[in-house]
Amino acid sequence: MLRVLIGSGLLLMAVGFGAAGWQYWTNLPAMPADQDLAADAGDVSPGQTGWLVSPTGGLIAAEDMRGYLAQDRLIEGRIATVIHTAPLTALLAEDDSLPTEPYLQVFADIRAPRMAEGLCAALLGTIAQDCAMHSARVVPGSVDPAGGTARFRIDLAYRLKPEEEALPNLGERVFQTETLGIGGAAETTADETPVAESAEVPAEVAAVDATAADAVTAVIAAALEACAAGDDRQACRIMSLSVDWAPGNPTAGQARIGWLSSLPEGIFPAPSLDPAPADPQG
Repeated sequence: MLRVLIGSGLLLMAVGFGAAGWQYWTNLPAMPADQDLAADAGDVSPGQTGWLVSPTGGLIAAEDMRGYLAQDRLIEGRIATVIHTAPLTALLAEDDSLPTEPYLQVFADIRAPRMAEGLCAALLGTIAQDCAMHSARVVPGSVDPAGGTARFRIDLAYRLKPEEEALPNLGERVFQTETLGIGGAAETTADETPVAESAEVPAEVAAVDATAADAVTAVIAAALEACAAGDDRQACRIMSLSVDWAPGNPTAGQARIGWLSSLPEGIFPAPSLDPAPADPQG
């Protein structure tokens, strides 16, 4: 009987929080209809078509090519991931109160979209033309009832602002990428790609009283500085980034940047594959 009562209580709690979560989600701005996160990896917009070639002459993976070239829409691969610690009370609506400890995890998961507020503003104020929340979840096992906090993972899809200059001829450039460790970032990425030497976080946004949005701004600033530091980095773009932040801790993150550079010595552009013009005498 006790198990039945506990099970019924959990079901009712989930239904109640689910209704509250649905009400919150329905009040969020909808992602524009022309933003297709599930489009084919090789689909790029008119005027941005072409092949990207590596410094060794090989073709670039379709996912990377689309992440760099498809700037007219939000795509799944171009993601800003923000993992940050926040008080559970930040999840409450007016006249709400926190549930008892057994229900805090499901409550935090349902209300996690609240933790995305203000993060898109950090992207829109720096590099992004558009930004939309892709997903928001509480990090499993991170709820701390004693401290009244939890860790949240927010994934934001973004589109970069248009550049003043058009891309150079892709047939006369090679495409390169680099993953930067920023602040206190880990030594390797999830796919075991070596991370470049850590970039310095601007002091004004590395203070202990900074917010998660400030941490996003700091990682972006460090990535842009790395883009500008290269002698031959044309059209350098931030293809993805991640931030790990908690109050009182230094900003830490990673950023993956991609750019075009001149052909290496000894490599020449391939001839055009366009069909020959028709013979006017024929």
